[in-house]
Amino acid sequence: MILIAFVFTAFMVSKEMTKNQRDDEDENLTIDFRPITNDIPFGNTDSIFEIRPVENKQKEDFYKDADFVNKECKNLDDFIINDNINAFDLRKLADLNGIDLQISEAWYPLVIELIKKLYDNGWDKRVDCIKSKYASLEFYSPCKSQSHLYEIIRDYGFISQTVCETCGENGEIRNYSGWDYVDCRKHYLENRGKITTESEGFYYRDFFYPWAAIRDRSFIDLDFNNRYRILVMEFDKKMVQNEDAMYGKLYIQKRAIGFGNLLNYLSKNFYRSKNSYVTKFENVEFCEICGYKAVYFGECECCEYDTRENYLKRWKDEENNEEENREYIKSRQMSWIKDEGEIYESKQKNYIKNPNYKVLFDDDELKRWYSDQ
Repeated sequence: MILIAFVFTAFMVSKEMTKNQRDDEDENLTIDFRPITNDIPFGNTDSIFEIRPVENKQKEDFYKDADFVNKECKNLDDFIINDNINAFDLRKLADLNGIDLQISEAWYPLVIELIKKLYDNGWDKRVDCIKSKYASLEFYSPCKSQSHLYEIIRDYGFISQTVCETCGENGEIRNYSGWDYVDCRKHYLENRGKITTESEGFYYRDFFYPWAAIRDRSFIDLDFNNRYRILVMEFDKKMVQNEDAMYGKLYIQKRAIGFGNLLNYLSKNFYRSKNSYVTKFENVEFCEICGYKAVYFGECECCEYDTRENYLKRWKDEENNEEENREYIKSRQMSWIKDEGEIYESKQKNYIKNPNYKVLFDDDELKRWYSDQ
């Protein structure tokens, strides 16, 4: 009994110490969150920054005035599948099967290709579900018990992982708040959002938030690298009223362009404890992978890859030698090119380019790498 009591007491003390440490890291600064100097203008506290919500449009009648093959079709047996079917036919097929299409319209052409191929191989037009799951097309049908049809469905699932769910162009699997999806570089950058820091406040997703309106901030959602995924900013609700900052709180994902620079500004211009999480963002370095000055806390904000050093901290069994280190950087440099990262960043100029940046591959290596993907 004495031993049990001792273990329980030790556990509770450890738990309380961990809580106190996390509280210090979260650093909720309700009392002391204010500028270090008086150089930051507070402006007029009576100002209100308002975002007016856009009213939802009425749901369209997808079949009215539409021209498609199966417009008059009433039952599944009479449904026609040929080279002329379009998105309205696909919707009609879903209706006749009693299901909803749980995919974006950008994937409609891909699914139309799939059902044509399935039909040519003996499919009976019956389907239980068409949806996107883990950034892949899922097509549930009784026909999956037939191996040749299952292989067709599987292959189109793989193809879907390279098709942007926004526009249908070439894309890559992305992740947002634990949700996997496929986006091209253009739409991925739009979804990331951008933060622009200025003397009187900052812009996020084209809306302005004055420093004077900030009342508190904290971090939530710690990842496996001990990085917080989300910054929570609390504002004076009289000064900031918009649909992004519901109830006076704004949730900013760390993947936002300019996130590191925002934390850098907060660390240098607002009071914080000595070991505050934001102090980890006071120093920014050039990235060996993409070449841009965007490395904060072991991760590049621009290309979103870990530095080799930070990678080895997580994967301790990996070999740490010059050859492996070079291969790590080179392979990710090629991925950066394949994903059109350099094309878009060179146009947008969100970060400073290292004049001494070194590319570790040549054209022949890049071609071979592409063919292996």
